[in-house]
Amino acid sequence: MDYCRHELSNCADCAPRVQPRRGVPGAEWDGWPLSAIIVHESGKAHLPGCTHIVPADVEPPVYGWVLDPAPGAWRRLSESSPLQATGGNTKRAAVSRCQTCDATR
Repeated sequence: MDYCRHELSNCADCAPRVQPRRGVPGAEWDGWPLSAIIVHESGKAHLPGCTHIVPADVEPPVYGWVLDPAPGAWRRLSESSPLQATGGNTKRAAVSRCQTCDATR
């Protein structure tokens, strides 16, 4: 098993900054970088592929996103270290992580 510099398998902060494969059956998240962070109006952050959100619904004004977050952004998310959306609804800021997404990373 490969581990990142954080000694985690499948670390969200170290995911390759590449586009997922296109045209794969069931690949509803085509076009989203693997490292993207999606910000819901509640302040909860999700990762592409999250089962809590429908890809077609990820649009402003409900959602904002960061397509190319800085390294470590996912792990730093908190009330004291919010992540401001840079795309979609840029007024959105993430202050917590989806537990399901966090468990997969």
